[in-house]
Amino acid sequence: MTFPRWLLTLFGCATITSHLHGAETVDYEGGRYHLYRVDKADWPRLQLAWLGDNGQPLGDFNGLRRQLAARGKQIIFATNAGIYERGPKPCGLTICASKELVPLNLSAGEGNFFFKPNGIFYLDDQAGPGVMEAAEFAKSGLKPRLATQSGPLMLRQGVIHPAFQVNSPNKRLRNAVGVRKKDGQILFVISDREDAVKGRVTFHQFTRFFQHLGCENALYLDGDISNMLVDPKPDAKLTPNTFAGMFFVAE
Repeated sequence: MTFPRWLLTLFGCATITSHLHGAETVDYEGGRYHLYRVDKADWPRLQLAWLGDNGQPLGDFNGLRRQLAARGKQIIFATNAGIYERGPKPCGLTICASKELVPLNLSAGEGNFFFKPNGIFYLDDQAGPGVMEAAEFAKSGLKPRLATQSGPLMLRQGVIHPAFQVNSPNKRLRNAVGVRKKDGQILFVISDREDAVKGRVTFHQFTRFFQHLGCENALYLDGDISNMLVDPKPDAKLTPNTFAGMFFVAE
């Protein structure tokens, strides 16, 4: 696909290297990212799943694909949601199809989930999507159709998490979700799994990419286990993994 010169100028120092069925691969400030956008018209298509029809965790993309196949549907897009504990069970708030499956978790603890402030990504088909600090969400009265809690909250009202360091040596595979301020477009992003250099990014580096995309709020989802599918072939071999919640679009 050829992009007009004005679009390349708009993206500044970012370089779009590929585009396929709504997914983009973008190089920015030394990182390489895969990006899937959900526009306002497609908000109702975005789903979050953790448990299958039998009440047991789906586990990974294979479990999600089997359940969708039983309904005569297939994956168009999927990525893992928030951090989980043994089970696999989400560590914090999980709302699927307007039903709260796991309550909000405001406790203290170790690890990225508890790296305060942590936050909530939510979607209400009328009010729209958002990313909000967890304690603020608890007071908001919002009753979204879907929500996931994770941490840390990378970008909050335009400000990068104060603990993130520009020169941090901690570079990892990471995925996250943000909401573009101007139009509510939902942006799911994962750094490149295959590129051992460009695909390993710091928190600060990753967050700057969300700023570049026009987000004022962005939430970290998970690290090395993370993955993303876009329009996989029905017979594609999917690598076994362990996820709790998974965002997906199906048809």
